[in-house]
Amino acid sequence: MGHLVLVTGSSSGIGLATAVACAAAGHRVVATMRRPEKASALLAAAQARGASLEVEQLDVTAEGAADRVREILQKYGPAYALVNNAGIAVGGAFEEQADDDVRAQFETNVFGLMAVTRAVLPSMRAAGRGRIINVSSISGLVGLPGVSAYAATKHAVEGFSEALRWEVAPFGVHVCLVEPGTFKTEIFYENQRRGAHISPDGPYAAMTRAIEQLIREDAAKAPPPTPVAATILRLIEAPSPPFRTLIGRDARALAALRRVIPDRLFAAGIRRLVQGSRSR
Repeated sequence: MGHLVLVTGSSSGIGLATAVACAAAGHRVVATMRRPEKASALLAAAQARGASLEVEQLDVTAEGAADRVREILQKYGPAYALVNNAGIAVGGAFEEQADDDVRAQFETNVFGLMAVTRAVLPSMRAAGRGRIINVSSISGLVGLPGVSAYAATKHAVEGFSEALRWEVAPFGVHVCLVEPGTFKTEIFYENQRRGAHISPDGPYAAMTRAIEQLIREDAAKAPPPTPVAATILRLIEAPSPPFRTLIGRDARALAALRRVIPDRLFAAGIRRLVQGSRSR
């Protein structure tokens, strides 16, 4: 029998792929999601792999999210690994996002992640072992136009994870960051959200159209999230996992460029990217 793995945001995308990969590898998986009625794709994917898993309701933004996690752990036992995957992104210039747009991203991507993490830590600490895997993004390293608030949440996850790493290491708990680039997930399609005040003829209209076109083109060519799930599985099973893992050719290239070239040149490249896509 494998480890007990708790995955948030499992109804689609990276969360679904991760839950199925872990279950197929022999781990006991509790796949959580805000709306369990959307579990059909997850259950079908698990069945196709000859795997079984448990589905539980969990809204990481709910006031009682931590209590709900403790209920789940009481039912299934202490978790060896937590995969904090639940997340949302609201596209558009910051000025055209409502306060609710910004707060929703922080409530899910940051405060929800923290609440779930705090709820699992006591049992991990008592067991003297555990893995907390936080799904960040290349946006946690490089802030790009059109996703400023989302980038802010992922930068927060990066800082939180790095500090938490040192706090829990003496208790045998490893914290890992996974930083994917573009993969084909519902965040680019049916789960796509736009700022409440985006205007088709406002001051940011040309930039927004250019960025959205670029994102659609990249998403159409992107691979499925299977490599991200495989990476998370390796982090769960590795005796000494790395703290930070970039996944995807685009993520590695962008992070490398940000590190090695002067800001003036990097900024010129971003401007060309946006303006170039606008002229296609």
